[in-house]
Amino acid sequence: MLNIVQVIQSVQTYKSLVGFVSTTLLSRLITKKIWTNPALWQGFIHCAKVIAPASFGALLQLPKEQLREIVDKQPGLKSGLRDHVMKRAAGNKARIAGFLELFGEGPDNPSSPSPSPAPLQPVDIDPSPA
Repeated sequence: MLNIVQVIQSVQTYKSLVGFVSTTLLSRLITKKIWTNPALWQGFIHCAKVIAPASFGALLQLPKEQLREIVDKQPGLKSGLRDHVMKRAAGNKARIAGFLELFGEGPDNPSSPSPSPAPLQPVDIDPSPA
């Protein structure tokens, strides 16, 4: 099986490998259900963190339980993943809501407060010329 430590060292040394690792290798490991092997799963999580944000597309291919586990173990990935989802799924409110719920940020529990609207200012609508 793959030595994930060597992959991490390789992408740290050769930045040009990040694209291949993020789009091909991580995706293939997901299809092989890497989370069933605890040692490799920990390496996968670390690798995803090292090559973030390039890994976000692959991470979103994970089943919800595994994605939630990654976000719980690596909370630093949460905001980047959230931003990636918002950009990628723009216009697909159901998909966005599903991921936000997964991140613990449903409509009832936002992680970051939304800005309050600016207060309304009175407007003079006197039709007489000034």
